Amino acid sequence: MKADVIARVTSSNSTIASCSANSTDSSLTSLIVPATAGANTVTVVIGAGTDYDSTKGNAANDFSFRGDDPASYVEEVTAAAASKKPAALLSDHLDDYQKLANAFVLTLPDTAGSEGLETSEMLANYATGSGDPYFESIMQSYARHLFISSSRPGSLPPNLQGRWSSGLYAAWSGDYHANINLQMNHWGVSETGLGDLQSPLWNYMANTWVPRGELTAQLLYGAPESAYVTHDEMNIFGHTAMKNDAQWANYPASATWMMAHVYDHFTYSGDTSWWTSTGYPLLRGQAVFWLSQLQADSYFNDGTLVVNPCNSPEHGPITFGCTHYQQLITELFANILDTAPSSEDQSFLSNVSSTLDSLDKGLHIGSWSQIQEWKLDLDVQNDTHRHLSNLYGWYPGYSLIHPDVSDGLRNSTIQNAVATTLWSRGPGIGSDADAGWEKVWRSACWARLNETERAYYELQYAISENIADNGLSMYSGHNEPFQIDANFGVNGAVMAMLILDLPRSDFVVLGPAIPAAWGGGNVKGVRTRGGGVLDFVWDAQGMVTGASWTTQPATARRALTKDGASLI
Repeated sequence: MKADVIARVTSSNSTIASCSANSTDSSLTSLIVPATAGANTVTVVIGAGTDYDSTKGNAANDFSFRGDDPASYVEEVTAAAASKKPAALLSDHLDDYQKLANAFVLTLPDTAGSEGLETSEMLANYATGSGDPYFESIMQSYARHLFISSSRPGSLPPNLQGRWSSGLYAAWSGDYHANINLQMNHWGVSETGLGDLQSPLWNYMANTWVPRGELTAQLLYGAPESAYVTHDEMNIFGHTAMKNDAQWANYPASATWMMAHVYDHFTYSGDTSWWTSTGYPLLRGQAVFWLSQLQADSYFNDGTLVVNPCNSPEHGPITFGCTHYQQLITELFANILDTAPSSEDQSFLSNVSSTLDSLDKGLHIGSWSQIQEWKLDLDVQNDTHRHLSNLYGWYPGYSLIHPDVSDGLRNSTIQNAVATTLWSRGPGIGSDADAGWEKVWRSACWARLNETERAYYELQYAISENIADNGLSMYSGHNEPFQIDANFGVNGAVMAMLILDLPRSDFVVLGPAIPAAWGGGNVKGVRTRGGGVLDFVWDAQGMVTGASWTTQPATARRALTKDGASLI
C-alpha cells in the first residue's frame, strides 16, 4: 500500500520552513521551522492519503484494494487547506462539528460540582454507588464526540481502537471483531442524530465483506452465488473466512447481526434510495445464505428449523440451535418481510415467510428459569462469562421483547428469565475478563427491564472500573489494552435508559430507566423510527412529565411514560 503525507507550514509572518534529511536514517525527513522574531504562533497543515480503495476489493480488480496514487489528491487538499487563514480553518471546523454535536443535548444535574474540573479530576472523584450525573452526561457526549471524529464519509468505520492507537501495533491488530465490538461501536448513533455518519460502515460491508464473503459462503458452506458470509475477525482487505479456534472463529452470524444496524438505519432515516441500492441488498444476501443453511431439528423433532452446527460467541461447545443465531435470523427474516421493495421476487418472499414460520425463534427457558444460550439446556448457574449472546433478542435486538414475536414487553415469565440470566452472569467481571463493554451491555439490558437501579449501577461500574484518565475505555479494568467499544457503548446504555423504540410499533416509551440521581434533567433531539425528533423532561424521581415532537414522525406514534400514561 502506498502512502503520501505532506506537512505545510503557514504563517502570517515571513517564517520559511524547510525539509532536512535525517542524519542517521536517510528514509526520514525532518520539517525545520526556524525561530522568527515577532512570531508566537505557527500553523502546520498536514495532509495524508493512501492508495487503498475498498471499491477495488472485488474479482474485477483481482481483489487488489489498490486505487490511484494518492500524491495528487494529497497535494490538492493540503494546498486548499493551506490557502486559508488559521481562523477560517477553525471556523469551518467548528461549524461542521457543532452542527453534529448540538443535534442532541442531554442535560443532567451537576450535583457533585464537577463543571469546570479536568476529566481526570472528575474520574478521581467518581465512585460506583454515588455516581456523578454531570460526568455521566460528559461521558455520553464523549461517545458522540469519538464517533463524530472517527466515522465520516470516505473513511473506514471505527475499529477496536476507533482511529486512535498508542503505537503502530494495536491490540488485536486494530481489526474488526463483529460478535459484539463492531456492533457496539454504532450503538445509539441513530437515536442521537448521527445516523448519516454511518456511511463508512455500509461501504465497508458492501465493498470488503460481500465480494470475498460470497466466495467464502460457496467454499465453506456450499451456499448459492448471491449469498455471502463473514465470521468474527475481519480486516480492511476482504478477510471473511473462519480462523483457527471454533469457539470464537466459528461465527457465521457476524454479518447477520450487522443487518440489524442496516435495518435500523432505514427505519430511522426513511432513505428509500439508499435502502434500494445498498441496505436491502445487504439483508437479502444474508437471507439467501441462511435459507440455504437451516436444517430440521432432528434431535427434538419439533418441526423447527435450526442452525447446525453453531458456536455461541466465545462460549460453550459446538452444538445446534444456539439461541443467539436463532434470534438474529428471526429478526433478519422479519425485517426482510417488513421492508422488501415492491420489485422483490414473490417466490423469494414466500420462502422467507414460510421459513420464518418454521424457524426456532431462540426463546427457551431452562431448568433454573434462565434464557437458554443453546437449545439444549446446557447453561451453568453463576457462569460470569462476559458475553450476553443469549440476550441479544432483549438488547440490542427485539425478538425477546417485541409483541409480534414473543411479547416479552408484557410477559413476566420472559422478563423474569432475562433477569435471572443477568443476575447469574454477574456485573461484568469474572475469570475471563473485566471489560467495559460487558458492563454497558448489562446496563442496557437492565434498562429494558425497567430495572433503573441495576441499569444505573452497571453504567457507573463501567465508568469507575474501566475508564482511564483520558476518558478512553480499557479492556481489563484500568489496564491496557485500550478498546473503544465501551466508550461507544455508554451512548447505547444511556439511550436505553432514556427511550424504548421498537420497530413496527405505534408507540415509544420515554424514560424506562431514568435514575432519581438524574432528577430534573432533560434531553433534546432524540431521534425515533419514522424520522421523528423528540424533546422531553422528567421530574425529581426520573418520571417523564412532558414531551414534544420537534419533528413529527412519518407515521403517527404515541409517546408513553414507563407506566403507560400518554404524553403526546
